[in-house]
Amino acid sequence: MAEITEVRIYKAKGNGAVKAYASVSLDGEFVVKGIKILENERGLWVSMPSRRGKDGTYQDIFHPTNKEAREKIVNAVLQAYREQL
Repeated sequence: MAEITEVRIYKAKGNGAVKAYASVSLDGEFVVKGIKILENERGLWVSMPSRRGKDGTYQDIFHPTNKEAREKIVNAVLQAYREQL
């Protein structure tokens, strides 16, 4: 499994559901940009980068292949976000 070597947080403007954006470096070789940190009535959650298709649906353009990898990324992003508050 790839190591997360850096997480950068960029605060969003305004008071909408999107609280911040994140970029994550994997093994110091790949960077994933466009990760969103959102908040709703259940708390904070992380959305992977996606794009809108011609049919109006959204598809992730980056996503972990298993639950453990997803949790690793989500936990690192939320930890970095909370540290920056």
